[in-house]
Amino acid sequence: MCIRDRYRIGLDLGGTKVLGVVTDSNFNVVHRKKHRLSNRDDILAVMDQIADVYRALANNVSESEIISVGIALPSPIDNQRGEAKQLTAFNQNNLPVRSLLKERTDIEVKLGNDVNMATLAEYNFGAGKGVSSLFTFYPGTGLGGGYIYNGELITGYNSTAAEVGHMIIDIDGPLCKCECHGCLEAIVSYHGFKTMLEEKIKSGSSCVIDPSSFRAADIFDAWRKSDTVVSELLIYQARALGIGIANVINITGVERIILGGTIYHELESDLMPIVRENADKYSIGNGLDGVKIVLNNLGDEAPALGASMLD
Repeated sequence: MCIRDRYRIGLDLGGTKVLGVVTDSNFNVVHRKKHRLSNRDDILAVMDQIADVYRALANNVSESEIISVGIALPSPIDNQRGEAKQLTAFNQNNLPVRSLLKERTDIEVKLGNDVNMATLAEYNFGAGKGVSSLFTFYPGTGLGGGYIYNGELITGYNSTAAEVGHMIIDIDGPLCKCECHGCLEAIVSYHGFKTMLEEKIKSGSSCVIDPSSFRAADIFDAWRKSDTVVSELLIYQARALGIGIANVINITGVERIILGGTIYHELESDLMPIVRENADKYSIGNGLDGVKIVLNNLGDEAPALGASMLD
């Protein structure tokens, strides 16, 4: 008798793209699709495009063999209502994602926060495999975090646990989008880097990067050319991240810290020693003993892979 495989679909909505995967019963990715968003100012058009990615993936297997569909969203989640509470990348609050996708696909989609989903994937299959507790930091446009304790993803009473981006690191630091000064996200993020770079230029500093238009590769190039402003900002970011890690370790006592972010992968040998030095300096007692601070290793598929695990 032939036992047919059962499949799961995981989707990930980013600011500029939708990425989806099909996983088998062992969570191996057997199909994948990436779609660059068009007409992203129209949220209903965005929902249409998510549905299109789902259908393209589902066409690779028999629909009767699909046992779960999940989506990772850059927002806190209200699972009872099936809503994305603050989908700031699309200027939407309390968006009824579950019902909007059901209208388009006739399926019940499970929702998860994108960083939580990436954390779940890293815990099960990536840099966190084999530990019982970990915390993730994912710097990008903003900064998100994820927390697993005793093998359980901790989301908190209002689904806002691990919002590490709004931990205050420097009370005299840059202004955050939340209107507080010195949040970790206002320092360790693309938005934070851009804001601080603009302030440096306004105050008379010169830099090889144009703050109105630059890519990650421009930052790497400026660092390697020892640009004074870029070097100062990246070191400030790495120190702040180390302090944030120390705060998390002091509060949670996790045994592993996982860092995402293109900058820390690309400039690992330069910046990670600064991160580790400050994490060690500000951790209480022997809090950092035996704790590994490592880079994530599942790449940009991690949120979609985690979403495929939702039951």
